[in-house]
Amino acid sequence: MDITSYIVIGAVVSVIVQFLKNKFGTESQWTLLIVAGLSVVAGTIYFLLKDTSYWQSIISVLVYAGAIYTYILKRFE
Repeated sequence: MDITSYIVIGAVVSVIVQFLKNKFGTESQWTLLIVAGLSVVAGTIYFLLKDTSYWQSIISVLVYAGAIYTYILKRFE
């Protein structure tokens, strides 16, 4: 398991969610659903490209995306 890959994927997911939130003004529940959906998609793509556990990839991307969004991107709002 390469933690750097998860951090990069989580950061990309967070930036995409922040862009969508700023552009469309989504509410908290919609933002959470977007993060979860993008994390599943990003985790699936990562799983298909790298030989790791499917659910572990999705959960890891979701955790890192949430952490980066909460601790970094939310501070700049």
